[in-house]
Amino acid sequence: MRRSRWKESEIEDMLRELPKLKDDRTKAEVFARIYDKKKKKHWIPLFAGVASLFLMVVLASSLIIEKKGTTSQEDSGSSGKLSLSENKGMADLERQDASNKENHSADRQDNQKFSSKQAEIESKEKVSEMEPRQWKKEKTIAQAIYQDDLKNASIITMGVPDDQMNFIVPISIKLKHYDESDKLNQLVNQMSDVDEEQYGLSDYFPLDIKISQGNDMTTAHIDFQEKSRLLDEDTLFLHSMEETLSYNKIEKMTFSTDGKQGAMFAHAGYLKEMDIPHQKNRTYFLYQKDESSPRFLVPSNMGYQDFEEALQAGKGEADIEGISPAIPHDLKWERISSNGNLVIIQLSDQVAIENSKESLQALEAILFIAKDFGFEKVKFENAPIEEVGQLNLTEDILVPKAPNQVN
Repeated sequence: MRRSRWKESEIEDMLRELPKLKDDRTKAEVFARIYDKKKKKHWIPLFAGVASLFLMVVLASSLIIEKKGTTSQEDSGSSGKLSLSENKGMADLERQDASNKENHSADRQDNQKFSSKQAEIESKEKVSEMEPRQWKKEKTIAQAIYQDDLKNASIITMGVPDDQMNFIVPISIKLKHYDESDKLNQLVNQMSDVDEEQYGLSDYFPLDIKISQGNDMTTAHIDFQEKSRLLDEDTLFLHSMEETLSYNKIEKMTFSTDGKQGAMFAHAGYLKEMDIPHQKNRTYFLYQKDESSPRFLVPSNMGYQDFEEALQAGKGEADIEGISPAIPHDLKWERISSNGNLVIIQLSDQVAIENSKESLQALEAILFIAKDFGFEKVKFENAPIEEVGQLNLTEDILVPKAPNQVN
């Protein structure tokens, strides 16, 4: 250890050189000043004493350090070293800091794992909520809904204009079973929720109208705003509502404008009510906007005189973008007959039917044409195979309840 720069004799000499403190006051004067109510404080002697004491501490500091056995930095200029007690304290602090960092890192990792799991759960919940509303891209053909599909479910069907607004495409959504008295409320809710564009259709719903129950369960009342655009675009609107309400067991629409009876349409004129025909004698085509959109069965805009003529029309080419035949040319028949609500189709020996989605959609097009002509069952005779999808071609087939399920 380095020796002190100050010798004891030098310190004593310096202490002797300090100014002497001398008080020339008598005892009487001192006591008089102590008990004087208007005493005055003189700090100069006190300050001089404190300064002297401070100087003594500074001069004696090196001696005190040596006596305590502490370490100091070397004069050689090497790196400084801490005392043993300081080293031990610093080591404890470092260990504590490292432990805190490890705990913090572990907590952060746990938090990250929890956040990741939470985000994954929330993501799955969002996906599960959205799946019923979204079209699955790998499914390109929308199938029909049959009576057996509705044991614990209900359906809502909406007539939505295609992308170019040439046809009304019926799309059906299967829901949890609800009471028939709530049909119109369910319809309004689905009109607000449906995303038509993901199916390649026009963004048409919701409409600026109020739909409510009419005088009975088979009547829907529609109230317009006075300046509603639907009064001018009445041809498209009325076709859409006819298609929608006919699948929802509504037989008549009544109209009002701002609560007043009747509505003035640009083309249909003034109407108080309108019947909804359930037997329109139409054929069916296929509509598909593009390859990423589903392929839908879509009814024609015109009716036909008889069932066979409508079947043949279903094979025809339409010079309209997105529209193609629903019935292939090689699906041929020999004759067609009927017995009450049953129509019988005698297939030819060369008929081409396979157990495929395309053949299933062609047969469903025939079933919907039969439904449009008022038939309830269809019998295919001389079929080359027994089953296509869920259809048993050896038995009478009940016509579907609704077309183009999208969920």
